[in-house]
Amino acid sequence: MTTVYIDSAGVQATNFVEYARTLPFATVVDEKKKSFEEACAECNGRPASEFFDELRYQIKEHFKNA
Repeated sequence: MTTVYIDSAGVQATNFVEYARTLPFATVVDEKKKSFEEACAECNGRPASEFFDELRYQIKEHFKNA
C-alpha cells in the first residue's frame, strides 16, 4: 500500500484529488486534523533530499561491490 499526502490547496492538487476519487483502487481520506509534518512523521516520512542522498549512497555501494 502506498500513502500519498497532499499539502496544497492549489488547482492542480484539487484536480488530482478529484481524479483519484474516481479510481477503483484508490481511497481518498480527508483528514484536516493533522499538519503535514505530523502526518509524515506518523508514517516515517523523510524529506526528499534525505531520500535521494540515501539512494545515491546505495547505488554507489552497489556498483562499488559489483
